[in-house]
Amino acid sequence: MADNKELKLKEDNLKVSGNGEPEKQRLESQPRSNHRPRINELTNMASTNILPDDIDNTAGQTTETPNPKKPMKRMASFYTPYMEDRLRRKLKFYFMGPHEKFKAKRKCPWKLLLQIFKVFLVTAQLVMFGYQRALFVEYVEKNNIAMKHMYLQQWDPSFETMPYPPATGLYAIYTATDLVDHINFAMNRFNQTEQLTLGSVRFAFKNNTRRYMNMCVKQYREGKVFQNDTYIFNAEVVTDCFYLEPVPVYNRTTNTTQLQFDLQAIMNKNNKTLVYDRILTIELKFNLRSLRLALEKKTYEPECFRISGRIVFDDQNKDGQMVVNLFSSLNEFKCSGKFSNFSDEDDDKVEQMLFDIFVILVSVFSSFLCIRSLYRAHNLRVETVQFFKTRHRKDLSFHDRFEFVNLWYVLIVINDVLTVVGSSFKIQLERRHAQSSSENYDICALMLGIGSLLVWMGVIRYIGFFKTFNILTVVLKKACPDLMRFLVTTMMLYLGFMFCGWAVLGPYHIKFRHLSTTSECLFSLVNGDDMFTTFSATVTEDIVVWYFSRIYLYLFISLFIYAVLNLFIAVILDTYETIKEYYEKGFPKSELFEFIDQCEDAPDSELYRGEDNACSCSVLSFLCCFCCKKKNTGSQSEYTSLLN
Repeated sequence: MADNKELKLKEDNLKVSGNGEPEKQRLESQPRSNHRPRINELTNMASTNILPDDIDNTAGQTTETPNPKKPMKRMASFYTPYMEDRLRRKLKFYFMGPHEKFKAKRKCPWKLLLQIFKVFLVTAQLVMFGYQRALFVEYVEKNNIAMKHMYLQQWDPSFETMPYPPATGLYAIYTATDLVDHINFAMNRFNQTEQLTLGSVRFAFKNNTRRYMNMCVKQYREGKVFQNDTYIFNAEVVTDCFYLEPVPVYNRTTNTTQLQFDLQAIMNKNNKTLVYDRILTIELKFNLRSLRLALEKKTYEPECFRISGRIVFDDQNKDGQMVVNLFSSLNEFKCSGKFSNFSDEDDDKVEQMLFDIFVILVSVFSSFLCIRSLYRAHNLRVETVQFFKTRHRKDLSFHDRFEFVNLWYVLIVINDVLTVVGSSFKIQLERRHAQSSSENYDICALMLGIGSLLVWMGVIRYIGFFKTFNILTVVLKKACPDLMRFLVTTMMLYLGFMFCGWAVLGPYHIKFRHLSTTSECLFSLVNGDDMFTTFSATVTEDIVVWYFSRIYLYLFISLFIYAVLNLFIAVILDTYETIKEYYEKGFPKSELFEFIDQCEDAPDSELYRGEDNACSCSVLSFLCCFCCKKKNTGSQSEYTSLLN
């Protein structure tokens, strides 16, 4: 009605003004600056795709749709049909697989080929490093075993095995006489190391003086127990150290002076005594030098190590059993000497280094491609969000926005970083710029191992584009929220059983002595491992604890195997059935993918190649992707926005 009144009013004005010419002349006589703000306003609206309040171009558009969901409302804007179709094609191309993208733009899928090539490259590097590290770790472990046979009295190879349950008890001593005998034995054998050892082991010298064993006694400051059931104890712990230098003894038979390694004589010389009520631990510290020519690295000079060893007699629990153990660590140091090798093997050093450098370059290039894809996805997300906000007056949901964040690319970037760091560290170890120690080898192995794992996981992304191969990733992605909620509840039960078993059964069961071993035991029981041994290993005369162990184990096994484990599998199977139904009837689609599905252009359509203005790489510029030729986007065409 308001529009009719306004139209009638305009007709009356025209009648009053005659044929309208005077009115037209009046408008033309007004300053042009009065029209300029409106033109500027329309221009700004066109550049930002904002709809004027007094314009509506929704007439003639249908609202019928076969989707039972509420259809998106198309609002008036300055987006042309071609601009919408072009955005749909860009989105459809973004969510295509590598094989479809190849059909669409006839470009080689560099990321796919590079990831496949990198899998074999990184795996080969890891295998070579693994053999090298295994030999070094084996050298360290066998060096420690050799010293145990050398310096520990009555050491037996049965202590070196790891059977379960253990066939032998702890290597320990139980009398004061045994303690003195073990220390005397260690001193005498240490003095004969160079004559007895089969390895390249020599004594360590300081200021041209041979270093003997150093004995450190950790004990209470004062401790006495009297026969009338009284005692004196000072809980302060002190450590007293002294060198076990031999005592010269005159031999009347040979009329010579000999060096005697006897603990009692050495302690009398140093005014020391051993009060067994006060002793907590005794440590015999020693230092040696070792030389190793690595069989796997014959082209490198021999490695020189300082061996720092400790023989520990531990009685901190004061239970009458003093556990004996020997610990050693190797630290590399630079040594000089004459070394001859085969000249035709000198190139192995350079080849290994060049191979590691090549792995680093491939990983850097892989990261560059993935970061570039993440950046382009971010720009496309911004463009899509702006389109939906302008054209449909609504914001994309968080789930739709997150679709533009490709976590597979993030995973590949992480594994590339780990591979670069691990390869650089490997070069430092091989070139002797870093110490050859177990800690450094472990760090390098951690980097390369996790990097290799993530590389193989990253290939799953490309396999997942084929519907017959992506069932694992699709099911796990769909079931992940339900599994997390289920595991939170299950973890409460598991932690309750773990702490209860550790507290009650710990003193009487070898598998429950520590929280870590308790958790490992319960997890093994869930998987049906070693059940009878777990039942039979409870050693106690307390009938209450014995019956509790049975009830505890029966209840845990019944609850977790028959209920929790089956429910866990049921959650996954339920998701699997849902996914199968989706494959038959179609997956539910969000507003973003409903918008994309309106694009009916096949992957091999010429439109994808006609609109391609992105930077591309040719075969010749595979390693240098900066020589790209962009199309001229400044020329006008019939598809250009209405207002510029």
